[in-house]
Amino acid sequence: MNADIRALLFDLDGTVYRGTDAVPGAADFIRELPGRGIRALFVTNRANRSAAAVAEHLNALGIACVADDVITSAEVAAAAVRGKKVFMIGETALAVALRDCDVTLSGRGQPVDAVVIGFDRDITLEKCVTATRAVLDGAQLIATNPDVLVNREDGMTPGNGAFVAIVETATGQRATVMGKPQPAIVELALQRAGISADQAVMIGDNLATDIAAGAAAGVRTALILTGVSSRADAAEFDPAPTWVVADYEALSAALLP
Repeated sequence: MNADIRALLFDLDGTVYRGTDAVPGAADFIRELPGRGIRALFVTNRANRSAAAVAEHLNALGIACVADDVITSAEVAAAAVRGKKVFMIGETALAVALRDCDVTLSGRGQPVDAVVIGFDRDITLEKCVTATRAVLDGAQLIATNPDVLVNREDGMTPGNGAFVAIVETATGQRATVMGKPQPAIVELALQRAGISADQAVMIGDNLATDIAAGAAAGVRTALILTGVSSRADAAEFDPAPTWVVADYEALSAALLP
């Protein structure tokens, strides 16, 4: 075992589960960690589910988890606009996170300080119009995450980055990203675990988000080939993952020999 590892930081979609189904081997691997003195934390770019809802899902998959083990991009985005007036594209979990940070949610035609965009299964042209006009009037554009694709149990679907791109293209403004690949969400996980960067490993299926975020935060990284990125992608990616593994059996051999 790598004796200096005190926490493993897991991406969720494509890494631990696909939609409602666990990735093969994930539950067994994660269940082994407490006995080795390693904490599992779950770092997700999705902003449309609360930490409590994610923990409930993980428990249903046989992975013991409490809300404090989950860090969402909604939490990071909400902290960035604390106390401000915001127009939001997103779902209930993002709205709750924003209100928990004393954000005033505003509607069409109302002046706002920022537009915050998270994954929204009910996105409409009207929401994009309101966001576009607010940004053109000077509001800051914030994205909970830049993921253009999400790997669900029924296949790939457009992700939040695709929605953000609509407003970016219309306004000529680039969004400030709060989730991966930016390091803030990983740094929050390290803070919650009470450890330093060299005591953690970031595990994910997406080079552009999971691996890039871990590297930016100074954390070792493991690309697991259960989702978006391939071994060929990894061979060309900079910074290269510390490990590239096919599945959880190979991950165990690399981290927990």
